[in-house]
Amino acid sequence: MFYGILFLAAHLFAQQYTPIVLVHGLTSDDKAMHPTIDYIRKYMGDDVYVTSLEVGNGELTSFSNAHTQIEHLKDEICADPHLKNGFNIVAHSQGGLLSRYYVQKYNNPKVHTLITLGSPHQGIYGLPGTLDARFKWLDYMEAYAHNVLYSWSFQHYVSFAGYWHDTLHYDTYLKYACFLPYANNQILHPQADYFKNNLCSLKNMVLVMSHIEEIVEPRESCHFGFYKPGSKTELQTVFETDIYKNDTLGLKTLHESGRLHLRYADCTHSNFQEDEKNFVDNVLDFLRAHPENSPLNSTPQEQITT
Repeated sequence: MFYGILFLAAHLFAQQYTPIVLVHGLTSDDKAMHPTIDYIRKYMGDDVYVTSLEVGNGELTSFSNAHTQIEHLKDEICADPHLKNGFNIVAHSQGGLLSRYYVQKYNNPKVHTLITLGSPHQGIYGLPGTLDARFKWLDYMEAYAHNVLYSWSFQHYVSFAGYWHDTLHYDTYLKYACFLPYANNQILHPQADYFKNNLCSLKNMVLVMSHIEEIVEPRESCHFGFYKPGSKTELQTVFETDIYKNDTLGLKTLHESGRLHLRYADCTHSNFQEDEKNFVDNVLDFLRAHPENSPLNSTPQEQITT
């Protein structure tokens, strides 16, 4: 009898968990997030609703224009009746960019907590460091990449071209990059205030960066930091960027209200979903939290300074 009551209590408590949506990254599909499902089941039980979405046709369409992928993601979310009252997102790499943009542009159904793992929120500028270390001549090619990546065809058909953030040709980036300057409110557009208000509606925004990140360059992009405009050597933390200082996207609002969490992991880019320590340290408490409660307090490991 006693154990039956405990089981019933656990079952009822599990039913209170907010539904969870998992979003995969570039060159991937819904199966890539299955290790995260296993950890959710292990630590939260079998009754919490969790779904791993395949954006479009997964790996086949993960290179397509980011705006097109956003529509696929929105359609998948809206088609799931379990999500109609709100949900949390855990997204990997490019999937984190798409998920954040969903919050900014739609957010209906509503996202309570957004957790991104190794996501280039300020874009990328450079090929993965593992390639740069082996093929030094690639550095030379990067200096001319803007001529190709900011062309009409690449901007309309290649996802990462839309968030190629060339700080040495910053005006060209602002003018021709079709996705990131718009998504980050770095240019004037009619939906800028709407984007900010939607992002500021989050209960928690959790950005996880790995100390040994080897794909996103620079890795600080995972925390909304980046190279200083006009440089490819001088880095800025999120708090030093104009996006934060001018609060154009709402990051300062989120931070000052205790809802922006900068977390750290020690896994390779492709292993975020499989790293159990990352899940326990950076994800689990936010998935357990009830959306009606106050934002989770920052912890020392976040190392947030201003």
